[in-house]
Amino acid sequence: MILNAFFLAFRQIRRNFLRAILTMLGIIIGVGSVIVMISLGNGTTESITKNLSNLGSNTLIIFPSRSVGPNTTSSERRKFSLNEFEALKAQTLGLARLATPVMNTSSLVQYRESNIQTDIYGVEPEYFTIENWKIAEGRMFTSGELKAGSSSCILGATVHKTLFNAESPLGARIKIGDMTCECVGVFVAKGQGMGRDTDNGIFVPPKTYRTNIYKGDNLYNIDNIMISLNDGIDSEQATETVSALFRNIRGVRKGQKDNFDIFDTKQILETIQQTTKSMTMFIGAIAGVSLIVGGIGIMNIMLVSVTERTREIGTRLAIGALQKEVLLQFLIESLTLSALGGLIGIVLAFFIAWFVSRIWLDIPFVFDWAIASIAFIFSGAIGVVFGYLPARRASKLNPIEALRHE
Repeated sequence: MILNAFFLAFRQIRRNFLRAILTMLGIIIGVGSVIVMISLGNGTTESITKNLSNLGSNTLIIFPSRSVGPNTTSSERRKFSLNEFEALKAQTLGLARLATPVMNTSSLVQYRESNIQTDIYGVEPEYFTIENWKIAEGRMFTSGELKAGSSSCILGATVHKTLFNAESPLGARIKIGDMTCECVGVFVAKGQGMGRDTDNGIFVPPKTYRTNIYKGDNLYNIDNIMISLNDGIDSEQATETVSALFRNIRGVRKGQKDNFDIFDTKQILETIQQTTKSMTMFIGAIAGVSLIVGGIGIMNIMLVSVTERTREIGTRLAIGALQKEVLLQFLIESLTLSALGGLIGIVLAFFIAWFVSRIWLDIPFVFDWAIASIAFIFSGAIGVVFGYLPARRASKLNPIEALRHE
């Protein structure tokens, strides 16, 4: 009986195909919107997680800040000095697995007729370990190059592609500002990170950076300090400890505002994930209103269908059909409409989410089949709930009055 009811439901949909599509439109939009929003939210979260994981799951990054107040001095607005870094490193031996200064500026880089505006980094070997940089071609800096401050450099993937295309850059000499350096390696591409191209950079030994790249201030030239914490160290507690130590090192008096900011990648990641999840669910809930609207549309169309098929219903009741059989028939028709709309919405959402994620936003495509399944079941439930009233109205028709209906 149920199988026959589904057969009749599909026949009814085929008979009024355009009306059926318009009826399902609300369900299609509702299911599709919910799944697309959740998929994009999950993709965004995964992208952010991947970008921050490059810094390690328990890393502190210290940046100089501009303190505002009557006690502010010009020295408090300077970058960090090497002495400050060394002092902090010595005092955080129990907390830090690795610590490294990072110097950074922007410069025009040229090779033959090609050029690119890119970031130049002066970094120690610990930086590459913390940020998980891998060599694709060539090698890292040798201890001799680091000690002597030789004119050697390692290219990011974007710089390599722009300046050399498919040509190997090893041994080539490129011009960075007024300095010429020899390329000794190329890093594996890491892609976009926090709104920027992480591969658009060139790395040189710290001594080379201080001597040949950034000559504005040979004392205060460290842009940020990265500290990778030991396993088991609570990052929130470590932040407080490092802050207290660095206030003392930088001579920040009691009552004065810090002239530096500490970013905890673990806390940032947790905050971003929670915020993204909340926003995704909120937007998904708004999109879910379309399901309710779609359910109301199904109810209206089913009520119209009952009116149009009054004589058919009267005939079935007159020849012995039970009220529960008529009720079941209309419930299955409503269920079929909404479930079919949900299925179409899932298929459309899959392709829309893929296109927006991979082509438009360039984030990972994450399709949650569990959410899709729940949306499909919910769409069917919407059909049953909103189809009950028309189905009950059909089953309660008086056979004699129904047969007289024109």
